[in-house]
Amino acid sequence: MKINLMQTLLHWGCALATTTPDGSLDFQQELLAIMRDPRIKSLARRWARDPDVADDAIQAAYCALARVADPDAIVNLQAYFRQVLRHEVYHLCGQLGALLVDNFADLIDTRHDGPCGNAPAPRPLDEIVVTNLFIQDCLEAFAARRQELTAAVPGRSLDPHRYRRVIAAAAERLLRASLTGDVSDADSNPTLRAAYPDWFAEPGCPANTYHQRFRRARVDVHDLLRATVTRDDLYP
Repeated sequence: MKINLMQTLLHWGCALATTTPDGSLDFQQELLAIMRDPRIKSLARRWARDPDVADDAIQAAYCALARVADPDAIVNLQAYFRQVLRHEVYHLCGQLGALLVDNFADLIDTRHDGPCGNAPAPRPLDEIVVTNLFIQDCLEAFAARRQELTAAVPGRSLDPHRYRRVIAAAAERLLRASLTGDVSDADSNPTLRAAYPDWFAEPGCPANTYHQRFRRARVDVHDLLRATVTRDDLYP
């Protein structure tokens, strides 16, 4: 699906290269130079394994960055471009589902402070922006398929419809929490218990039964997230 670069730029309203009043290279020129760098093309082709997809991803990354409201906030434009390029390659290849699993594995792993109570190091701006683009895609796909995804959740409780709604709500909270990088307890035991006390705090149940219910619920949340983005969502 080869796309003409000029048509793409015009379609997205991307500005062409200009110079600053003192004649130095401005953001757009630097961005264009990075896009034309043979090393970038080689990297994109290695990720995409298809030259046309690689070229399309490079152009999409250029357009995404050409519209950044505050380019001065980008410390390392070349590294930033590579991050966005990687996102676009995965997007075009329909591999966002795989990235979703990786992102939420990271989210789960960073819920608790590190050794000696030290908080995790702040994420770089480049990584935050690319991850946010990715999560926005996931939220849109989740909203479009919410009814279908909810219906696919196993009905494990005596009120299966309520159980499915609780799992879907937990999955959405995890998605939204990951946008800000805030620690989320969307699928923690207390949150699930508060959302559905009749099942997760049923009187008289053995402790092992509670443990199994919480464990299965978290698995259901993560399975729903894995199913959120598919190739069909990316290509209507």
